[in-house]
Amino acid sequence: MTRKISILPATFSRAVRLIWLSDRRLAFWHTLATALQALLPLAAALCLKQVIDSATRLFQTAPRPALSLSGLSDRLAADSDFRHLLLWALAGALCLTLSAALRVLSAWVSEFHSLAVTERVYDLLHTALARADYAFFENPDDQNRLHMAREDALTRPARVLAGLGQTLHSLTGLAGVMIILAGFSLWLPPLLALAALPPLCFKLNRARRLFEWRKSLTPLEREAAYFHSVLSDNAGAKDVRLYQHGDFCRSRFRAARERLREERVAWRRYVLTREAAGMAVGLLATGLSLLWMAGRLLEGAATLGALVLCVQSVQRGQAALTALLNALAALFEDALFLQSFEDLLNQPALIRAPEHPVAAPDKIKRGITFENVSFTYPGTGRQVLHDLSFTLLPDERVFLSGANGTGKSTVIKLLCRLYDPTRGRILVDGVDLRDFDPSEWRARVGAVFQDFNRYQLTARDNIRIGHTRAAPDAPQIGQAARDAGLAPLLDTWPDGLRTLLGRWLHDGVEPSAGQWQKLALARVFLRPAPLYVLDEPASALDNSARGELFATMRRLSRGRIILFTSHRDLAPDNADRVITLE
Repeated sequence: MTRKISILPATFSRAVRLIWLSDRRLAFWHTLATALQALLPLAAALCLKQVIDSATRLFQTAPRPALSLSGLSDRLAADSDFRHLLLWALAGALCLTLSAALRVLSAWVSEFHSLAVTERVYDLLHTALARADYAFFENPDDQNRLHMAREDALTRPARVLAGLGQTLHSLTGLAGVMIILAGFSLWLPPLLALAALPPLCFKLNRARRLFEWRKSLTPLEREAAYFHSVLSDNAGAKDVRLYQHGDFCRSRFRAARERLREERVAWRRYVLTREAAGMAVGLLATGLSLLWMAGRLLEGAATLGALVLCVQSVQRGQAALTALLNALAALFEDALFLQSFEDLLNQPALIRAPEHPVAAPDKIKRGITFENVSFTYPGTGRQVLHDLSFTLLPDERVFLSGANGTGKSTVIKLLCRLYDPTRGRILVDGVDLRDFDPSEWRARVGAVFQDFNRYQLTARDNIRIGHTRAAPDAPQIGQAARDAGLAPLLDTWPDGLRTLLGRWLHDGVEPSAGQWQKLALARVFLRPAPLYVLDEPASALDNSARGELFATMRRLSRGRIILFTSHRDLAPDNADRVITLE
């Protein structure tokens, strides 16, 4: 518990920094409005006390004749108690009016500020994910952390903002209440504070346990989400209907959801029983305070207005303490999230640029050499590659063959520097690949992977996304489309390269698997890279399109290296050399 509480100040400061840096102007006005909103009801309560005391003094004197508008000025001039009554009533009304106006203003500012904070969190998360190693996306533990961050990214920033605002509001209001109560008796503020200790300890412990509880349930939530996607996404719709395994997937989904429900019911039982005990302690302290003040009134040591002020102050103090405890517990829970979120943002990169990187070549002159390369995926004990050595020469098309599981795709990943070798090295014109800046090297590689992406964009943007430095209307985009064999297809699409593709985001054209693969190839052909690595580039193509592809590869191999893999025996006519992995 101590270790967990010790992270609160640091993560609290991170939360404040996140809120402040999202929009400084909104943060200032939001803070000011929150503080004033907490103080104005206390000022209204003080005004009410003065109104009641002035009214009491008026009723204790001789009866006064009914007032008329003509006699109001005379009464105001002659009766000081009446003047005090009207002035304090007007001041109280002004405080209540300003408080209502501030509630509206604060809600308006809070809405915009919350949007700014959410946008900043998304920006930080996307920036971190863009920098993350590829290994991060293949590690289950990292994916559990990402699942929690992604699930909370939309709601948690607004909660952090609301929690900080509620903390400021409660602390400001509580400070005012404590000052008022201290004017009645010095033991009232400590009594109110001591009554809050048991609920505070419970709420902080609950926040810690909630974080650990949610963390333990993340794999189960991901399992339920997976089977939900199988049943609801377009990708699995054909298999569900053909193989009729919908009942099987539903049973797995229901089993995961049932376990989640049981865990949540047990958690709610734990929370409600502890909260009831905390409420009993708070009610006891409130009762003692009010009994003491009622005795003071009966003894004649306090006025009726003082009793009303004390009652209101105790009630407001209890409300402020409850709100403060809830805000602190929520902030503690948010602090644990923010710590996890910051760990995600600040995870060290394994694939990074050296302190003094060598400039990556625009053209490979001597070739690329694998020198005794071995590789084992992180978190596994199985060696995928062992002492692999070969050389890729300029102007050469190399066919990388081998049975499933021999490491062909791993070689592709190493060439793209998504991973570094466990042992050995990869040399480009005699320079170790690790001596280049990874982003610079990747800019010089064009790749098609087996699981290529199908972007819900126009045909033009689907191609241009492979080389975004190209202008949107660059003629190279059309040339890349022709190189990939898309020219006849573009003539049949309603808007050519401007045709929207996919039906997930919009009512666009849905290309076939082979057409999507041609678009992926066009992305590569647009990229002015000295190395092309193509993992199963013809897997979805028919015989005619496959022949056109290899003719294009033969032409494009001039001045660059092309390495491709395939399960078909395509080497004799389409490669200068064959490398077989066993």
